[in-house]
Amino acid sequence: MTLPDPHDALAYLAHAETLLICMDFDGTICELRPDAYAVTPDPRAIDALQTLAGLPGTSVAILSGRHLDGLRRVCPLGPPVALVGSHGAEPTSGGPALSADDRAYLDAIQAELEQLIDAHPTPFVESKPYQRVLHVAALAETDPETAASLLQQALALPTGGRPVTPGHNVVEFSAIDTTKGTWLAAEKTRFAATLFAGDDVTDETALAVLDTAGTDVGIKVQRPSSPNDTAANYQLGSVAEVANFLTALAAARQSAQA
Repeated sequence: MTLPDPHDALAYLAHAETLLICMDFDGTICELRPDAYAVTPDPRAIDALQTLAGLPGTSVAILSGRHLDGLRRVCPLGPPVALVGSHGAEPTSGGPALSADDRAYLDAIQAELEQLIDAHPTPFVESKPYQRVLHVAALAETDPETAASLLQQALALPTGGRPVTPGHNVVEFSAIDTTKGTWLAAEKTRFAATLFAGDDVTDETALAVLDTAGTDVGIKVQRPSSPNDTAANYQLGSVAEVANFLTALAAARQSAQA
């Protein structure tokens, strides 16, 4: 399935009275890498988002699956751009409190995952405030079959109904039922139009809350390995294409407000 190019929506977004621009980070404005901290976001995307955040009636947010401290390590953007981590559970300030049961669940899942990868040197378990994440990207480069098997075994672990989400060479286990979609649904009510762009399965929860038949624009960064099903109404093919689009949007919205 091929969706339209979002440049078709530039004029509409440029003239929206109030506009929320919400971007996923990894795979959207930053290339995916086996080492999650050896990355640099596209500088053109960063420049465009900084420009947009300084325009009247325009708000910019980075909505990432990374925990907030980890996002700050790799994303150079700051106020007035909002950084939101852990799929919406970690806004710049605040966030839900974990119960004793929540903490016990995360400890148990971490132990299960560490046992699962004990014989393999490169996979690791990332500990985030609300999640535990199995990473196998480095192993997938040398032994994709074993990496895929580990992901499948992880997905089979019992969760007691708590959220578990696969992604690009990761499986994430969450103690709370907060998604990018729940955060975006609440945030977008203050704006006449919303733009969201993302590339992974977790981004579909955000794309699904957009009014793509009316006021909103959803962009899927689609790769050959990505699932075809998406709630987006537009499509781009790479981080570079996202940077090109954001650059064009910044120029168009500046011109519309001149």
